Amino acid sequence: MTAPSVPPRTRRRADGSPSARTLLLTVLGEYVRYAGREKVWSRAVVGALCTCGTGEATARRAVTRLAQEGWLRTEASGRYARLVLTPRLTTLLTAWTRRLERAVEETPWHGEWQQLLLRVPPEEWRDRALVEQQLGFEGFGPLGGGLWVAADAGGVGALKGLLREQGLSERAMWCVTRAGDEADERRLLATAWDLDAVRRAHEDFLKRFTGASAATDEEAFVLRTRLVHAWRLTFERDPRLPGVLLPGDWPGREATELFVSTWRGVAGPAGRYWESRLGAGRAA
Repeated sequence: MTAPSVPPRTRRRADGSPSARTLLLTVLGEYVRYAGREKVWSRAVVGALCTCGTGEATARRAVTRLAQEGWLRTEASGRYARLVLTPRLTTLLTAWTRRLERAVEETPWHGEWQQLLLRVPPEEWRDRALVEQQLGFEGFGPLGGGLWVAADAGGVGALKGLLREQGLSERAMWCVTRAGDEADERRLLATAWDLDAVRRAHEDFLKRFTGASAATDEEAFVLRTRLVHAWRLTFERDPRLPGVLLPGDWPGREATELFVSTWRGVAGPAGRYWESRLGAGRAA
């Protein structure tokens, strides 16, 4: 089956916690793709989701649905099965990882804005929602009239690849510009992004994970999984503007430090727990 062009939908449950589908993508990204693997025992993944509070039947349905949609395929190995990441899912999870890595670094700033002018006749759009979603994901904000702007140049290469894939390269004009003065920059920021919403996302992250700790490998696995998931939702909203363009009390700085320190604290024991799940999957 050919994978759909849009990333798999992820939802939150009524209590605000991640859905089984969302947790599945986080596990595949954080413990499979991030480790350079493309295959994993199905039983190990289901067991990991159960550790994070998902019922076994629900976890299996999440795996089955991603496979039916073409994001995963199954590979028999004796009586058991491996899940194989399709190239489409590998590309998506790799993009998430690269964006996460950029999200914990200070955006370099030389006063230059990346600009994209993208004007496409309606009949030429293959998937407008996907393109606009990825523009936002890579830190680009809309100025209107098909003009998008970003301070972070790190996502330009990935976006050019997406536009080629969508047959839109000829409709795209890229350039680098400078704002006229400080007042122009303030107007640009206010037009392209809702920084109040970004601030709230960082404050929510701080509220959820300040003081979080784990006493066992299993608790570390749950914390690392939920931490990475929550951080991805946070940086999906954050254009990663340079610090000189942000107010002095910007919570993104503290949130970034919290993510890095917490992740480092639980990465080792969480990894041990995951390896134990892989062993259980092989021995099942």
